[in-house]
Amino acid sequence: MSGFNNNHVICISSVDWDPIWTRKQQVMSRLPDTNIILYVEPPITLLSPFKDPGMWKKWRMWFQGIRRLNNNIFLYSPPVVLPFGNKCRLINRVNQWWISLFLKKAIRSLNLRRPIIWTYMPNSADLLNRLEDYEMLIYDCVDEHSEYSGIINKAVMTEMEKDLMARCDIVFVTARGLYEAKKGFAETIYFLPNAANVGHFMKAQDPDTPIPVEIAALPRPVVGFVGVIQDWIDLGLIREAAASHPEWSFAMIGPVGPGIDVSALKAMPNVHFLGRKDVSDLPGYIKGFDVCINPFKINELTDKVSPLKFYEYLASGKPIVSIDMPGVSDFADVVEIAGNSDEFISGIERALSHETPEKLRKRLERARENSWESRVEFMTDKIMEKQRRKL
Repeated sequence: MSGFNNNHVICISSVDWDPIWTRKQQVMSRLPDTNIILYVEPPITLLSPFKDPGMWKKWRMWFQGIRRLNNNIFLYSPPVVLPFGNKCRLINRVNQWWISLFLKKAIRSLNLRRPIIWTYMPNSADLLNRLEDYEMLIYDCVDEHSEYSGIINKAVMTEMEKDLMARCDIVFVTARGLYEAKKGFAETIYFLPNAANVGHFMKAQDPDTPIPVEIAALPRPVVGFVGVIQDWIDLGLIREAAASHPEWSFAMIGPVGPGIDVSALKAMPNVHFLGRKDVSDLPGYIKGFDVCINPFKINELTDKVSPLKFYEYLASGKPIVSIDMPGVSDFADVVEIAGNSDEFISGIERALSHETPEKLRKRLERARENSWESRVEFMTDKIMEKQRRKL
């Protein structure tokens, strides 16, 4: 990776830099610091603050302009845009034109020359013509965007993504299902799953890592979940497991997404919603788990997902029970995989009663093979190969 130096990178991200780190921040933060990176956060629409009052802060972030994160990474929140851009291509074109007016000022301010555009947003297909000369276009596809719930027209989203991939120099995809679905639309495409900050989450095995009081105080065993609680999380599955074993404590760590009804779970005495935690504290919380769970719903979206939390669980060394999805099937030798609720519950039972030092060793071994460092090295190697061919 040392050869990937002195590039200018514009990362068009689907998430803000803070508070929850995903693949975007993990990758950008691991590029050598000789590269100048402009990390463009997603815009909000005029309607967003009325649906989620926490979004009003994004107005202030836009007016702040470029925010310097460190020596080489700069953050930028674009202007507020019109709603329904993911339903109507014309509206998206107007939005991307509007964003480009401000983004080009940021590019000139940082003196970015022939940047690599590294996008996570299908709708950025309509931004490209508005930007001036760039060296390379990369699309890191982490989800089947057309299957998201909300104000989306599946056909419009699919069309934008196809247009984007047709112009890309390189496409990376996180799941085999995504690879099969996209390979006909991209000239150069690679399957590259998510990973974990292995060293950080291995702190769950460190005797010196403290277990937070709110986890340590729960009746054992503790069955734990970490992640944003969105509509792709199978809350019914968790409810069945909690009802079948009232002696188990279920610890839910992470924010509850807008419009997600968790009232039935909150009413259960053995289910505990502990809220969002700083990533620096997560190893301690996971250390207090006896089993980690990956309870995704099975649908078109999750069929093409590489679950980030799964790799972080793996790096913690803790036993894992996951629903049967393509993103975890390669790890059947080290985790419990369930096809239905009965298998999910019996998987937790086995994970609690059949844990051994050898199973722990194997999980940590597999985790080391799936670090963000290895993923970024793969990406930068492929980018440099393409750069050499263009010379």
